[in-house]
Amino acid sequence: MYSAIIRLFIVLSIALTVCEATYVRCSRRVPIYSCAKMSCSVVGDAVTNEHYPCDCFEIKKVSGIKQTWFKIELRNGKHGYVTDHHCSGAVPHCEW
Repeated sequence: MYSAIIRLFIVLSIALTVCEATYVRCSRRVPIYSCAKMSCSVVGDAVTNEHYPCDCFEIKKVSGIKQTWFKIELRNGKHGYVTDHHCSGAVPHCEW
């Protein structure tokens, strides 16, 4: 009996973790930057309509205009940044 309850708890924990995952989708091919600035190096390109795991977003001012940068996880396990110009997602604000 207890093993069934433990298994159920494990399955529910995994389901909750998956449900909390947040993603960003880009509506067209856009550059992925190494940091949240246009002057940073480009580390790749976001593929159109692909979903990228995303931790959070931050807002930076570029030439006096606020721009949202999403911190996305790349396939190689590293992180990169895309702007909200053609990318969107319901993710929390970065807390640093």
